[in-house]
Amino acid sequence: MIILFQLIPIFFCFHYKGILNRDLNHIKNELINGSLPEGRLSIKDVQNLFNDLENITNIVHSQQIGESYLNKTIYSYSLCSDFTKDKPMMLITSLHHSREVASLQMNIYLFLYILWEVQLQKNPYYINMITHNCIMIVPFVNIDGYAEIESELNNHNFQPKTRKNLNRTIACNQQDELAGIDLNRNYGYHFGYDNIGSSNDPCDETYRGSAAFSEKETQAIKYVVENYNIKMAMNLHCFGNLWVLPYSYDNEDLDKDGVPYLIYEDFKQNGQFQGHYKIGHAIELVQYTANGEAADWMLSKGVIAISPELGEQTYSNFFSNFFPDQEKTLKLFKTEFPPLIHFINYLPFQPLIKNLYQYNLEDVEKLNILLSTNQYLVDIECINNGVSNGSDYYFIVSDAVQLIEAYYIDIKYDQKYNRDNIEFSKLNKIDYKNNTFSTFQFLPRSQIIYFLIFQEIQIGSEVKFYFDINGENHENTFTLKDINQEQKQLKNEQYQKLYNLLYLGLLIILIITIGILLQITFKKQNTKIQQNITELIEQKPEQIELNVQI
Repeated sequence: MIILFQLIPIFFCFHYKGILNRDLNHIKNELINGSLPEGRLSIKDVQNLFNDLENITNIVHSQQIGESYLNKTIYSYSLCSDFTKDKPMMLITSLHHSREVASLQMNIYLFLYILWEVQLQKNPYYINMITHNCIMIVPFVNIDGYAEIESELNNHNFQPKTRKNLNRTIACNQQDELAGIDLNRNYGYHFGYDNIGSSNDPCDETYRGSAAFSEKETQAIKYVVENYNIKMAMNLHCFGNLWVLPYSYDNEDLDKDGVPYLIYEDFKQNGQFQGHYKIGHAIELVQYTANGEAADWMLSKGVIAISPELGEQTYSNFFSNFFPDQEKTLKLFKTEFPPLIHFINYLPFQPLIKNLYQYNLEDVEKLNILLSTNQYLVDIECINNGVSNGSDYYFIVSDAVQLIEAYYIDIKYDQKYNRDNIEFSKLNKIDYKNNTFSTFQFLPRSQIIYFLIFQEIQIGSEVKFYFDINGENHENTFTLKDINQEQKQLKNEQYQKLYNLLYLGLLIILIITIGILLQITFKKQNTKIQQNITELIEQKPEQIELNVQI
């Protein structure tokens, strides 16, 4: 039996080289066939994988972000072209709690999936994402704890209990209790808020430590958030199929006009969750609180963060759920992946044109604008569904016209645009060149209205309006096929009004004429009757009598 156990590691071999050269099923299978017993990934497996990726591609970058309690280097790995700290980033962490091994596999799979879409599939959406944004992952937040997990697995303990880091300054005497700090209670937002959401007992699983950021591991994450342009974050945990949103320390309302609230609400509605999932605040989901928690602190720093608890409870043995077997891990890749990638997809700038309106002459007069011959005014309603702004992008007007002036106003994401309330003198002016202007003023998760005055150059040509990120032939490109159409329509309407007035005038004249004629005729008849009566009165009585006899 001992010999059999010693052979188990031989059956698993992590083939990290060329991992991207096949399909996604191949990638998934490699991630459940690490070099540790039961196919778990070792620290060395992960480091070899990313060393190889960094050597064979120029879009994978490693960073040393800190050290652990036992002085092990904590690495982050970034996926983007031309890596700089200023690029808007999504941070994905795993193994705050070292026994939650499925979070490690999912973290790496998300990274490899996007890399696969870029390198093999040439997906323009993800190419744009990694051109202007970065995906940064920290596989081993609690690298010391995971090293202890590795040791336990190699010693044939397939359900190790190590959760906290290895800062064990005291001995814990009760069974199954280990000293150390719960790293996910060691962050600085409402640290030690109470002894319910974290513990002051060093032997408790939720022991928060002596002070906020007392641990080198949380200091490393703090360094990343404060020194890189982190816009969003996912701190992966398991298990429960729970999608925990800040705040977790207690009930705290978010600004309903703020970008975090808008993203969270949209994620609730459109997150593509599967199975028996729950999404909300910790107190709503599982009737517990957590203070000093990572996502709470990140949100307090302006980072839109969540803490997914991946995978449903499928084993009656509580600890077994932290170590799903290969079949259940593959299922987890399938069921938990859609919401995770959906959340990542909020990161980049995502502009769309909602509507284009061409002003007619009557509209222009109301705005007190003077337009020369063959000059036109349009407003273009646009929305940004992403968390990044438009600082690296441009809006383009095709060269069938010459842009004369450009302005904008910004409004809230869910605000209805009212054209009747526009005061042209209060619009913000935009600098442009060659019919192109920067969209730097386009804020995250907001709307913007562009007002463009242009002059027709190529008579009768189509005019196209689009964002460079989408390209001229994108389905969201708006086209004016006849810029004179509004003026022609207005002239027709004006002519029709004149015709209607003319017809009405002629009708009135006719009615008046008929009335006059009737009055003249009536007057003549009246006069004749009066004359007859007068003649009759003037006759002599005998003539009247004779006339009567007759």
